[in-house]
Amino acid sequence: MVGSVLYDGARKFELNNGLRILVEEVPQSRSVSVGVWINVGSRDDPAGAAGLAHFLEHLLFKGTETRSALQVSQEIDSVGGFLDAATGKESTFFYADVPADGIAKATDLLLDLVFHPALAPDKIEIERNVVLEEIRGYDDDPEQRAFDQFIRGLWADDHPLSLPVLGTRSSMESVTRGDVAAHHAAFYQPRNMVIAAAGALEADAFVADIARRVPASAGSARSSATRTPPAFQPLQAHHVQPTGQTHIYLGLPGPLAADPDRYPLEVANAVLGDGTSSRLFTVVREERGLAYVVQSTVSRFSDAGFWLSYAAVAPDTADDVSAILVRELERLHAEPVPPEELALAKSRLRGSLILGLESNAHRAMRLGNAALSERTILSPDAILEQVAAVDSEAVSAAVDRYRKPGNANLITVGPSR
Repeated sequence: MVGSVLYDGARKFELNNGLRILVEEVPQSRSVSVGVWINVGSRDDPAGAAGLAHFLEHLLFKGTETRSALQVSQEIDSVGGFLDAATGKESTFFYADVPADGIAKATDLLLDLVFHPALAPDKIEIERNVVLEEIRGYDDDPEQRAFDQFIRGLWADDHPLSLPVLGTRSSMESVTRGDVAAHHAAFYQPRNMVIAAAGALEADAFVADIARRVPASAGSARSSATRTPPAFQPLQAHHVQPTGQTHIYLGLPGPLAADPDRYPLEVANAVLGDGTSSRLFTVVREERGLAYVVQSTVSRFSDAGFWLSYAAVAPDTADDVSAILVRELERLHAEPVPPEELALAKSRLRGSLILGLESNAHRAMRLGNAALSERTILSPDAILEQVAAVDSEAVSAAVDRYRKPGNANLITVGPSR
């Protein structure tokens, strides 16, 4: 199997069962990172079973049809590797980092976990308690609870993207083994997966090894086409929470995962609030001393996105800082970014990408996430060229696209005013 060339050293393969495999060979490395992405996340949880995707992720580590949980741990330790997983809004991700000679073992373990979980009833009950404790810890974190308040108001009509990845105590207490098994059967199929690896490996041998281990059939996995795009909801509200700080969230619509606007908006975001030389950090923290944490980020999904400015401040300064967040956003919209500030923001993004390439895990994640979101996979050099080409006009156009009068979502969470 030859596969198609993505760029120098990186290739993409697709098996007859629909499984996509992306490999980036890094000959100078002595390790390998490999991950399995499943196109299912918390937004795909059935009604009344919020947190099911995350619960299933936990349960896959509790043993397979041929391995106990202890054997899984011992086998990854035997090659000096690391094995973990994460659940997001749109995907579930299992990954391993291993020395180069441990890639066959890591691949075998990952594929066994995702295709052949035991889902033993006694393990389900034990892990249910673990997840309930995780939810309790999450609920005790005021910053997490504040963010949940913001997300719940960001999308209209209680959209699934508004639901917490962990679910709720009541939803987790009612989930059955049948629910878990049905969710696994519905989504954990080859054509609903992507495997990506980067490091000291040989692509053809890696792909051939996977082809021997995975089901020959594509399965009947549910398609993400059944997802309904969310509608952004302009809103201004204060939610009372007995905390020492007030959390301020200023949200705007943002680009989709595959949107070409992502490069100009990332530059705009770097100017606004990403880094210690950004405008928000300079004004709010360095000049006024009003916050320890102040920043802006861009979050992208397959059919939606949002641009968020955030600060955690003393309650009596919340109105002042909220006004600064709005003012700096308006300034970014109204005034062209000066050349030296634009160059500084692009240099920050350039450095972040280059430093990330020192990590095989970063390389594999970049490939896997891009493939899962159907985004064109560019070489690192091509991305650097895209960022370098962003000028102040492109930044202004991107900001203008998302900052429209009346489309802001300004939420504060903290003590009573």
